[in-house]
Amino acid sequence: MKHKPQIRFRYSTKLFLSHLVAVFLVSGSVGTFFYVRAMDNLMRSLQSRLQNSAALLSETLDARELDGVRTAPDVESAAYRGALAKVRRVRRPNPDIAFLYVMRRADDGTVSFVVDSDETEAQARPGKVYENVVPEMLEGFHQPVVDDELYEDEWGTFLSGYAPLRNGEGRYLVGIDMRADQVRNNLRELRLTGLASLFASVLLALVFALYLSRGLARRIARVAAHCRDLAMGRLNVRIEGRTFDEFDDLAESFNAMGETLSGTRSDLEKAIAELKTTQSGLEARVEERTRQLQETVEKMDVLRGLLPICCSCKKIRDDQGYWQQVEQFVAQHTGARFSHGLCPECAVKLYGEIAAKD
Repeated sequence: MKHKPQIRFRYSTKLFLSHLVAVFLVSGSVGTFFYVRAMDNLMRSLQSRLQNSAALLSETLDARELDGVRTAPDVESAAYRGALAKVRRVRRPNPDIAFLYVMRRADDGTVSFVVDSDETEAQARPGKVYENVVPEMLEGFHQPVVDDELYEDEWGTFLSGYAPLRNGEGRYLVGIDMRADQVRNNLRELRLTGLASLFASVLLALVFALYLSRGLARRIARVAAHCRDLAMGRLNVRIEGRTFDEFDDLAESFNAMGETLSGTRSDLEKAIAELKTTQSGLEARVEERTRQLQETVEKMDVLRGLLPICCSCKKIRDDQGYWQQVEQFVAQHTGARFSHGLCPECAVKLYGEIAAKD
């Protein structure tokens, strides 16, 4: 059965990827959170701005002055021209405001234009009915309110704010429409800022992870190289330098191991030298004893063989043909020494009766 080859990642690669993934997750989560919060804050800020602007403008207009403005010919009236001048003074310095208008709600629920700040031919004349009435607009006849989200009508897509006119009795309101593209531009700028921050964070994290992983990889490689040196018998290698982390503990342990192995090798070399000295002495003593034994055996071989001896004087003939006294021959070949005396028979033979009396 064949085994699939295992993919092997270096420790530095694993560390780099783990940091990168962690940064992506953290940055993505934090970035998403702050982006959503920023979008919400932006929408709230725009809504608050629209609502406050509509409320402030509504206080400058009196609904009772606009009761006579109901049809297109009324654009020549002083009340219309005065109200139009006020709304245009607010709209002109604010390019993000698309439309600013005043509307009336009839008893039958119909909503129509009273004043429109538009300065083009598309300007709505007094009395023109507005068809796309949203709930927020109806609520705006009674209190300041802003759309919860963008909406679309025949003039485009907008975010609008409304406020009732002073003395309007729920029949007049001022409306401000902010262009959706302006809102989208603000959101896009926010999104781009968030993405740029995310990219910068990831880039910095990438550099940091690369620096950290390479630093750790270099330390591991150095320890591995010292371990190989130690395995090859170079017991004097030591790890120098401090990193003020767990690698210091590893270096201390490695150096202590090297010291222990070096001491053990020194003791072993001394023991081997002593054994060699003892062995040499023993070999010399064995050689000496062997030589002595060999000499003894040779002497004994001489005595063990057939010895020619004179039947009269009892001298013994050696290998060179010389005749020697028995005492001299035995002493020469065995190392034995003789003491002289007389046996009883010889004593009688030599000294006669004197020896017999003794």
